[in-house]
Order: sequence, then structure tokens, then C-alpha cells
Amino acid sequence: MARFGMIILCCFCLSAMPLFCAAGEIRKVLTVYYLEFPPYYFTNSRGEPDGFLFKKVDAVFHLADILPVYESMPAKRILQVMHGTEQVASLGWFKTPSRMHYAKFSNPIYENRPLEALALSKNTRFFSGVTSLADLLNKEEMVLGRLDGYSYGFHVDSLIQENVSTVTNVVGSFGQLLRMLVAERFTYMLVAPEEKDVLVQQEQFSTDLFLSVSLDDIPMGNLRYVMFSLAVPDEVVTRFNMALETLP
Repeated sequence: MARFGMIILCCFCLSAMPLFCAAGEIRKVLTVYYLEFPPYYFTNSRGEPDGFLFKKVDAVFHLADILPVYESMPAKRILQVMHGTEQVASLGWFKTPSRMHYAKFSNPIYENRPLEALALSKNTRFFSGVTSLADLLNKEEMVLGRLDGYSYGFHVDSLIQENVSTVTNVVGSFGQLLRMLVAERFTYMLVAPEEKDVLVQQEQFSTDLFLSVSLDDIPMGNLRYVMFSLAVPDEVVTRFNMALETLP
């Protein structure tokens, strides 16, 4: 019985010990929350975290000798945890002045590509010679469908505001917006290239049904960061940033 108790004690001690990297330094174990936001990060069919941005950040954590323990969590709950005293992190957030009061941020991990116009392939002729969003908005026969209250960023929002006569506002989701595009309630919509294919698949449409048009006057998208709670030591954030710089 005493021997069994000693084994339990030894196992407990081993589990309570910090992890060490090859150089003998302490390897930080860190809980990392992620949103269900494909294709950036999501839980795949095997119940594992996945996504192109998840894979990049996971590689950075390991290069920095930080052992991430991942957990999917809704955005609102993540922000609540960030306000607490736990040492946690979360993937892919925008850095805003209000969030900087209760969280630390890594260097940028990704910059979204410029928005594109998404239209029906059969309407290709309407987009001949079009090079900018301003061109589209100035055409009376071309109508933009957009989500009511959704912001595309200051520059794009300003262009839209100047041409409200060729804009249809929709209350709903991007999935609903796409369905209305297919129903020809308007001529085109704006979408992030990274999210386009996932949106089309979720609504069970064929990609052949659609045409994507690049627009010269739309700037690069928002920067995304890893957000750390204030309880995470600065040294851990610095290690992450140094490892991030080594990636191509």
C-alpha cells in the first residue's frame, strides 16, 4: 500500500513539473482559445483544431518552445476570459484600442487579402473593363448587395456611402446574401477571398456558378494577431514574436 502511494506521489510530482526544452529552459504551457471561423481556424471532422492560420500559429508556438493546449470557444466567452487573471491566448484577433486595455498582442500573424467582387458567371459581360469598386458603384445597372450595418473598412464604406443609389442593404447573414445573389436580387457582393470558397460550399452551390473580380481601389484587409491576456509574461510574447520572424 505504501509502495502504491509512493507511485501515485511520484506520478503527481512528474505531472506538476514544468516542461523543459532541449536547451534546458522551461517550456511554457499555454491555453490557447480559437473561434470556429473556417478557413482560418476551426475544429475538423476528427475533432482536432485545423485551418491555414491555425497551422501557422501552431508552428510558431512550438518554435518558441511554448506548448499550446487548444480549446474552441465562442468569441464573447474568450473576451471574458481575457479580462481575468488566467494566462491564456487566442488566435487571429484584430487589435483595437479598447482591447489593448485588457490584453497584449503579438506582432501581426496575417493580413487579409483585399475584398473581391463576387458575381454570377453568366454576367461576365457586365464586368468587362471594370477595374475598381468605384467603376461598379458608378454603373446604374450594377447593384451591390451588402449586409446592413456591416463594415468593410473606412475606405470601402466611404465609397459605398457616396453611391447609395446602387446599393441594396440586406438584414441577415453572408449565407443569405449569397443566396440572394444567386436569385439575382442584386448583381454582386463583396467577399474576402479567403472566405469565398467556404461560403459557397456551406451554401451548397457549385463554384462554377460564380465569378470573382479583383478591384484595384480596395486596400489590403485587416491585420490579425495572437491576443494574450495581461497575465502572460512579456517574455513569452517576445519569444513568440521572435519565432514568428523566422517563418517565411
